[in-house]
Amino acid sequence: MHIWNSPAWPHFRHDPAKTERPLAHVMARLGSIDGLHAGLSAAERQEIFLRAVTGEALASFAIEGVRLPAPEIEASVIASLTHRQAVPQRRSDAIAELMLDARTADTRVPDASAEDSQAATAPFDIPTLHRWHALLFHGMEVEDPGRWRSFPIDIVRGPSGQPRDVLYSAPPPERVPQEMQRFLDWLARDTHPLPVRAALAHLWFESIHPFADGNGRIGRAIVERIFATQGALPFSLSRQIEADKRGYYAALQTGRRDAGDHIDATGFVLWFLDRLDAGITEAAAQARFLVRRNAYLSAHADLPPRPLAVLRRLFEQGQIRVEQGLSAGPYARMAKISAATATRDLTMMESAGALTRSTSGGRSTRYLLTW
Repeated sequence: MHIWNSPAWPHFRHDPAKTERPLAHVMARLGSIDGLHAGLSAAERQEIFLRAVTGEALASFAIEGVRLPAPEIEASVIASLTHRQAVPQRRSDAIAELMLDARTADTRVPDASAEDSQAATAPFDIPTLHRWHALLFHGMEVEDPGRWRSFPIDIVRGPSGQPRDVLYSAPPPERVPQEMQRFLDWLARDTHPLPVRAALAHLWFESIHPFADGNGRIGRAIVERIFATQGALPFSLSRQIEADKRGYYAALQTGRRDAGDHIDATGFVLWFLDRLDAGITEAAAQARFLVRRNAYLSAHADLPPRPLAVLRRLFEQGQIRVEQGLSAGPYARMAKISAATATRDLTMMESAGALTRSTSGGRSTRYLLTW
């Protein structure tokens, strides 16, 4: 029997005894990220937001095997931050609009009573989901764009062109409107802690699979919107999902265990909390990198303009590149000067205490940042 025809449907539950400790750990670490970001400038927080939105778009599509042009997506996100478009002209603009809408829209229910204020966030409605789907496939040929699917759908596994295993059969199309309304009604009133609510919502939405295509990407946008009710995630969760894509699909299956009077989603909730924890680790490293960068540039603010410009360009390339240090060749290319002049600059920066000469061998002298 399909799970959506069982008495357990759609009562998704998790075991608090198993999720309490990892949930508390994740909640505490999310709070610590807020503290780290408080020490950053508004421009730096905006930079983190931009990277998270762009990274989420790229990774969410990559999970489905679709590679987007990163520079084009980033440019569209930057443009959309200053001017949101009612009707995007390019698909990259439409994707940027979807991602920003998921992370920034106002979600407060206006007529919520004070007594029910904790359960008064409605992340979206049916028109919003339909609009997201239309944005997702802007300019493309797809069945049932911007509306619920009109045909049955199975989740299958196996190589294309060969017999494939059916992992899960979604509810029939005639049930989708009713199932989605019940899902949204639950989401508007649910009082679980945010990470658990996001996990259960994603699992439930994927179990309905209401669209002809793009359910995974819309489902991950739903997660973004749920967190946005209290503050957008400072990292790309889809990037963490992509890092364990096999675990993601296994957890979706594990989270649909029929327990008689409910669906035991504990396995998926635990996996989801683990991916959040991995994302927080990445976000914390990024924030600490920016704090260290600021301290370093402040300590060496009296360097001449050219070395400072090179250092800023180096920092823009990220922590891994910074840790590799500088040698005359890369310095000369970044500063657009001769190798001899670059060597003089590097020697001067060493004397000023900004660089330390590396003891490792090589054909060219390498200098490491003294931070």
